[in-house]
Amino acid sequence: MTTAPDCRPADSAVIDVLAIGAERAPLIRIDGATTDPNALVDFACNAVAFSPVAGNLYPGLRAPMPLDYVRAMATRLDPLVRRVYALGDARLARAECFFSIVTTPAAKLVPLQTVPHIDTSDPLHFATVHYLCPPHFGGTAFFRQRSTGYEAISPDREAEWDRARDAALAVQHRPAYPSPDTADHVRVAAIPAAFDRLILYRSNSLHAGIIDPAVAHPADPRSGRLTATMFLAYRPPA
Repeated sequence: MTTAPDCRPADSAVIDVLAIGAERAPLIRIDGATTDPNALVDFACNAVAFSPVAGNLYPGLRAPMPLDYVRAMATRLDPLVRRVYALGDARLARAECFFSIVTTPAAKLVPLQTVPHIDTSDPLHFATVHYLCPPHFGGTAFFRQRSTGYEAISPDREAEWDRARDAALAVQHRPAYPSPDTADHVRVAAIPAAFDRLILYRSNSLHAGIIDPAVAHPADPRSGRLTATMFLAYRPPA
């Protein structure tokens, strides 16, 4: 029987708030995020089953996180998110979280996996990436769409962003992970991976994983690009 991992946030964590890109979007970076990150890796290796997610554009495998992790991290992050993003009386309505491992070779990517993306245009939704892998697997990059100048895609920008993205894909698609600069995107920030580093950003920020095609990406949680990905959804007060 696998022992449940210690999911407590670390009291000694180092928290920084960065402003990225021309739009100065806040990004929270937490180093040394948890009390025992190696226990999370052990849990991913021994207690869950990874599989592709049908209809999802994540380029790899996912598995459920321990509920204790979701509760502990959401509780720790909530006051920080409220302060940094000035959420006022918005309420935390949902938190969901997965282990994730990138495994898809660049040659097998579909067009939408080759360009920076958003998770949703809702400005009250946030994403975290908790790196449970060595730094050489690469972190997360943030982008500006050249043709529109957008770095964050709010609901009023979404249709224009969609059209510009699809037009660019129609003429320049190649099977590769997003690179620092392309014909229609420029990288505005890059957060390197570090073991037990957690970053949090608005889900409507244009972003992509920094995936080096020269690095092997095995499906083994202990030797692959293992992360914990969490989504926090807030709602305006009733």
